[in-house]
Amino acid sequence: MSGNDYQHQHNQDAPCLDGGAGQNGIDCRETSRRLWAYLDGELTALSQEEVQAHLTHCTGCLHLTETQRRFLGLLHIDQSTSAGREAQAAALKAKVLARLAEARAQGLP
Repeated sequence: MSGNDYQHQHNQDAPCLDGGAGQNGIDCRETSRRLWAYLDGELTALSQEEVQAHLTHCTGCLHLTETQRRFLGLLHIDQSTSAGREAQAAALKAKVLARLAEARAQGLP
């Protein structure tokens, strides 16, 4: 499930009901769009501050963020070493090849 697919107790098209989309703030939909980049530390400082401000007021988005952070922790492979990067690449390759084999077995192109 991607961050864009997630829905919690608010309407993501409207400003956050908990007050997280106040003056110049972002709403739940925008927070959801930025979630993975936020967790990966890939946002600009301003964008990161906007997400953090939203999370201080929106329990639904905060819960999602904590859940996704735990999920990432379960998948964590040490990226700081070449062995860790190689292990991750090998694991990904094995998963892709397995899915391709499953698709072929089902008669898919």
